[in-house]
Amino acid sequence: MIASRRAFIRGQWSAAEEQASSACHAEIVSLIISTWPQYLDEVEEAILTLGNCEVHGRDPSGKLIVVLEEASSGAAGAKANAISALPHVLSALMVFQASDDGLVVV
Repeated sequence: MIASRRAFIRGQWSAAEEQASSACHAEIVSLIISTWPQYLDEVEEAILTLGNCEVHGRDPSGKLIVVLEEASSGAAGAKANAISALPHVLSALMVFQASDDGLVVV
């Protein structure tokens, strides 16, 4: 398993993976996705199929809160563009972005 913040939060991160990932870089992006209410389930499933994405909020009026994590800003941007281009997605608005180079300051 690739070390990720999601794996850590779920308790699936071993000490060996932690040492292997000490120089890892991560980009975390949060998006608000708008779609027609009748396509909400279909769009959510398509987003989850892309991988490294989690849906953290859902409004029956057609809004999804999505958080994605990728290894580089280019990959995160490409994933956000892929979500924006999915069928029935009206808009994908980025509301948060953070970079983590994996360095720990003591």
